[in-house]
Amino acid sequence: MIQLSGCTPKPIAAYLKAVGVLRVLNNQRDSTITGCWQKDVFCLETDLTPDSLTHESLTEFFLNDYQPTPLVAPWNGSTGFYPKDKAQKKLLNSFCESTADRFNSYKNTITTAQGQVDALGLAKQPTGEEKQKLLMRLRNTLPETALPWLEACALVTGEEAQFPPLLGTGGNDGNFEFSRTFMQQLGVVLDIPTGKPTPDSEGLLKAALFALVLPDLNYTGKIGQFDPMATGGANAAPGFDGESRVNPWDFILMLEGAMLFVAGATRRYEQDTSGALSYPFTVRPSNVGYASAAMGDKSRAEIWLPLWDNFTPWEDLQGLFREGRAKFNQRMVVDGVDFACAIAQLGITRGITEFIRYSFQERNGLSYFAIPLGRFTVQSNPQMDLLAPLDGWLRRLKGVVNADNTPASLKQAHRRLETAILKLAKSTESQRGERLLDILISLGEVEATLDRAYRTKEAKDKALNPLSMGKNSFKWLQECRENSPEFHLALGLAGQNLRERLVWVRYNEKRQPYWLDNDDKRTVWRQGATLEQNLIAWLKRLDIETQQQEKNNEKPEENTPTPPTVSLNYLYQWLMEVVDTRRIEALARGLSLLNLQDYKLAKTYKTPPIPASYALLKLVHYRHLTDNHLNSLAPNLFKSKPLTLAAKALPPVPGLITQLAIGNEARATQLATRRLQASGLRPFTQEGLVSNLPPPRLAAALAFPIAAEDILRLLAQVQKNTQNQDNNQNQENENHDNA
Repeated sequence: MIQLSGCTPKPIAAYLKAVGVLRVLNNQRDSTITGCWQKDVFCLETDLTPDSLTHESLTEFFLNDYQPTPLVAPWNGSTGFYPKDKAQKKLLNSFCESTADRFNSYKNTITTAQGQVDALGLAKQPTGEEKQKLLMRLRNTLPETALPWLEACALVTGEEAQFPPLLGTGGNDGNFEFSRTFMQQLGVVLDIPTGKPTPDSEGLLKAALFALVLPDLNYTGKIGQFDPMATGGANAAPGFDGESRVNPWDFILMLEGAMLFVAGATRRYEQDTSGALSYPFTVRPSNVGYASAAMGDKSRAEIWLPLWDNFTPWEDLQGLFREGRAKFNQRMVVDGVDFACAIAQLGITRGITEFIRYSFQERNGLSYFAIPLGRFTVQSNPQMDLLAPLDGWLRRLKGVVNADNTPASLKQAHRRLETAILKLAKSTESQRGERLLDILISLGEVEATLDRAYRTKEAKDKALNPLSMGKNSFKWLQECRENSPEFHLALGLAGQNLRERLVWVRYNEKRQPYWLDNDDKRTVWRQGATLEQNLIAWLKRLDIETQQQEKNNEKPEENTPTPPTVSLNYLYQWLMEVVDTRRIEALARGLSLLNLQDYKLAKTYKTPPIPASYALLKLVHYRHLTDNHLNSLAPNLFKSKPLTLAAKALPPVPGLITQLAIGNEARATQLATRRLQASGLRPFTQEGLVSNLPPPRLAAALAFPIAAEDILRLLAQVQKNTQNQDNNQNQENENHDNA
């Protein structure tokens, strides 16, 4: 085995150089040579004797035996094939007049290409239909050795030619023409007339292959988009700017490797005869998931370069890159986020261990550079399967976001969602629960933004149907549950059909969500209001709805599932203001998308010192102290201290929430005390209470559901000692009558 220390995964020029070395060696020297990546270095191995693959033998081969692939591009300007290209014509003639056998294929290719240009009567660089005709003729007549370059530069079919992003726009990047530069760089390391290596060639080759640091080497030329650090310009060296420093062998071997990426056509539908450009591991750009990501980024495309750690022959590598496509949820990926999902879902296999994500982005004016955006390990990520049922909705959302006149707020929310998806795809096993929860939060934010943006439209005109999580709510909750007070408080809110209080979304008989056409007053959340303010608005609306139901003699549905409850421990943290209300709201929005009606939490019996004000208020707001379930639980919880339950359901307490909202805790607790007395209970006080808690905080706390056992604990806390109950019965009856 031999390590090529100069061939690394980054920049993209070094990656292409690595596969270029393997390609050239396999085609021209030893077909048993295999290659792989180990510790970010490209390694070679051969089935022949070990002595046949050494630093010295590789150097000797490239200096004396290497036959450059004939790269010509007569479809581009300034390539020497047209009358005005006088300087470039001299370059072509130097190859045609060379006596070296290593350039024989170049001679034949140049002669054939010039013949096709002359046959079409072209006097300048062709465009449109003429360019298409020239490409078709070249595809049919060029020598076999020249076809890999043509196929890597352009997809030539019966329709308009298409140009893959790796090689710019057909083998050039603006005025930087690759095939011409390739020949110029060959002239730096090889004497064209004789084919002998130049004096500097050996040192440059060793620097390119083995990363040897040799002083006073002649680094000249350009490299374009393939190595941003080597292009020179501002901040490229100590001082204000620097010159381009490109090893000619780097450029030569890089383009030899670029021919592994052959363009092809894929059919959109079986009945469709048109072809769409297909390029190995290349997708549309997703401008998210990297430090400098911004909405205004201009990108040509993304290319995901695979790394593999098993020695692989060139033929197998060609097969991998010919296939060169990834699938997520049984469909072909179309952009960077899709590709990351495919990796996490093992939509890519074939022995690949890792992918490096590159994007061709506009930088330094109008120039494009291949920018590395991160590395993604190929590993099984079962949590990614939870996104598969949402794939159709996410694709439609992307279409809405990309449409004209889409609100900037929706675009930003969508970017945060895609960033969260990328983080999940890239996460380790210990991070996945947190990352999945971030996705759920982002989905809640997207729905809130959709609701604000399109609320005025009728349901049939809305841009997108509400998201349905299907039957995976329990799995989502199992995978992304976190043991924090914010999560448990949010879960208690979300389980009470919170979604309809947040947005204009309702459910039909089949539990399918739909957008509401007209305001039914059930949605109370206001943008910009605090969580406390919105919870108070919700409680006030619940009071109105309850009064309407009682007025209409409507009975609550039997066997209605109870929502997840909040333990008194977490509720205490809410009252003490030691929780993050913004995170609670964000979590509640995401959790509201799930079906939580049948979800049960493990019970906790740790009861902190709950303020008496809250206990009084919660009991009268609960109103169901005659419930049979409470009667059955009470003897088990308080065996030596029997509880007196209400004789009948507690009537509502008008103005209770309003008094708290305006800061009048004493009046609110006094109303609660009197209601309990009037219902046959014996609170420990007959006056109002004033705690150190903000009254709006107390009011909002009533929105969190608590378990029946905790209701009984609160009742035991506020009642007088129930011993000697018979001796005090007359006094209690008198108090009841007075109330």
